[in-house]
Amino acid sequence: MTTQDKPGLGTQLWGAMKGALIDEDPMAAARRARPQAPAAEPAQQPEPAAMSPMAATLMAQVLSKATAYTALTEKLAPLESIVIDERTRYRAAYALIKGSRSVEQVLQAIAMQHVPALEAETGRFASQLQDKERQEVDARSRELQSLTSSVDAAAQQVAQLREDTEQRIRQIEANVARDRERQAQLAREIDAKRQEIAGVQRQFDAAARSVALALDAAAATVRRHLA
Repeated sequence: MTTQDKPGLGTQLWGAMKGALIDEDPMAAARRARPQAPAAEPAQQPEPAAMSPMAATLMAQVLSKATAYTALTEKLAPLESIVIDERTRYRAAYALIKGSRSVEQVLQAIAMQHVPALEAETGRFASQLQDKERQEVDARSRELQSLTSSVDAAAQQVAQLREDTEQRIRQIEANVARDRERQAQLAREIDAKRQEIAGVQRQFDAAARSVALALDAAAATVRRHLA
């Protein structure tokens, strides 16, 4: 089975990443974990850093296909707790497979099978992350855009309502001022008319008294001359 035949790596790596977000870059850890060709006089190598859960998951996927190198690693695994010296451990493990695998085949397996497998998994994981982004980010982005548009529209509506309300208030206040002016004018006109009517009433009362006196005088004259 090739690395292309195993679905769900993105899900596995995503789960591993959630538990190890502060760990080192898994690609860097995988590169450091990649065995190097044995040198004639090996120098003292620093202890490799422990792999993050994501790097361990990725390494297992990259090494999932049986090759000359995985044959070597299968022999190395049980020797790790027995043989302390790394060079001796590698020589002992290789002695178990050298009848069917050469060192050159082991190196070629790393360079021509496992490194391309890592590159393929890197591309596939990037594609799966893009799918995850479309699923989990794009929907939220659309909702955010919709809410932003709604908020902007509501803000414009509030501003328009406020402007309309303020304009209506100004109109009402202008109407009230005009009505108060008319109210004062009418009050003055009513007072003036009342005074005018009162004046006419006084004139009429005076005229009525004059007529009454004239009638009384006429009656007295008639009685005096004719009675």
